[in-house]
Amino acid sequence: WTDLCNRGERLLRDPVSGARRLDAAFSSTLTVARIFPTTGGRLLQHCLRDWPIVLDPPTRTIETDTPAVSIIVGVRGTGRLPQFRACIASLLGQVDAAVEIIVVEQSFVPQFEHLIPAGVSYLHQQATDASMPYNRSWALNGGAQVARGRILLLHDADMLLPARAACEIVRLMELGLDALRLPRLLFYLDEATSLMVQADAQFPALLGFERVVANNRTPIVVSREAYAAIGGHDEAFFGWGSEDDEFMDRLRSLRVGEGAPFPIVHLWHESAASPVARDRNAELLRQRRLQPLAMRVSQLRERAFGGSRPAVEWPASPPIASDAQPSRLTANS
Repeated sequence: WTDLCNRGERLLRDPVSGARRLDAAFSSTLTVARIFPTTGGRLLQHCLRDWPIVLDPPTRTIETDTPAVSIIVGVRGTGRLPQFRACIASLLGQVDAAVEIIVVEQSFVPQFEHLIPAGVSYLHQQATDASMPYNRSWALNGGAQVARGRILLLHDADMLLPARAACEIVRLMELGLDALRLPRLLFYLDEATSLMVQADAQFPALLGFERVVANNRTPIVVSREAYAAIGGHDEAFFGWGSEDDEFMDRLRSLRVGEGAPFPIVHLWHESAASPVARDRNAELLRQRRLQPLAMRVSQLRERAFGGSRPAVEWPASPPIASDAQPSRLTANS
């Protein structure tokens, strides 16, 4: 299954990890699963035999020793609570590796503090006001600041991780990598299948899909040292979108394992994308890319990240930078 790709696409083998990746800049939907949905279901069943996902883990306690991997999950609002609970169950099901799980709730009024299961750490980030959009970069940076592990796994609250992922991450990172992309194939379940998985804590015999995607950027793993070295995430990005593209630009100045080793499952939910934030972030990304990479890294390293407030306040639109002379990245710009 690791060698599957569409006709006309080319797979490359990562020289360090040996895992496969597409020779392409963007993600790609697997055509055979789109045309023949039952093939996608059989493919996931096969992947789950190689990489089981545990959704009913035994109760565990927070690691007392220094964990190898700190898994950071950002949340805002309880509208996707069933997806969140399934995600956390898969993280609690990790085996053969010392992990800590950090849930970062970013909100004006805390909602998750009493919803966090045993064995999971909780951090609340106080939004500046009730209208402030979710800032994923600030959430991840906040989690990175309190993480105890030498390896950070930046995870989404709607994705399920195989039980042996953390131990394999440790093995691959010890080959000399600074960062590692995770999903070889990302399986987007349809609504009906997601509801069954969330209710029953197991996968049904027949699996329904929206799509199967290769070359997805997230989730991603990065060493804590490398995360700090490139300045963490850029907290000027609010809402959803483009923050990962900008982060990957800087991360690729280090040693990244682009070959992705795992199948990862994405649970269905209604889209929460904001056109205002999306368009603003796309313009902000364009502006950032006008700046030399070393300048972006230097400016972000100069500024403390993951603090009690986002490093950049939410504006209606990003500052307009001249193509010839990009504006300097400053707090409250």
